[in-house]
Amino acid sequence: MNLNEQIYRIKNLMYEQPQVQLVTNGDLNDPSGQIISLETKDNDLIGKTYITRLENATNIDPAFIKMFDESKFQTIPLNYDNSLFLHSLDVNDQFKQQGYGTQIMKQCHDIASNNGYKYVTLIMDKGNEPAENFYNKLGYKKLNSDENVEFYFVEL
Repeated sequence: MNLNEQIYRIKNLMYEQPQVQLVTNGDLNDPSGQIISLETKDNDLIGKTYITRLENATNIDPAFIKMFDESKFQTIPLNYDNSLFLHSLDVNDQFKQQGYGTQIMKQCHDIASNNGYKYVTLIMDKGNEPAENFYNKLGYKKLNSDENVEFYFVEL
């Protein structure tokens, strides 16, 4: 192997993405929801989130009661039958900015869509600009907010 081939091989090893697997545990009806995680082939956690039915959201995030104000949803028909609640998205620091959060979110959207849901909702802390940019990039729109949190949704 000549020097150029060795350099090429080393560069590929340096920038190689770990092989990953999506893992789902639990059920949408579970109190905290279904866990969607992304793991390396060695079962090291890259990141995870939970997705659950809206009626479970009040037990997970008390702000949900205040944010889910159907009187503000005149143009968007969100309801308990056609929407899921996503919460606690977390990607480990060493895996951030590599597309893994997007993979996890895509899996959540697929699960929701495959189960007949039309919307996914979430609540995030106000002022979390990286999260806001991330969700906006995925098509989420802000529907409601107060001094502490913001309520987002995406139509699938």
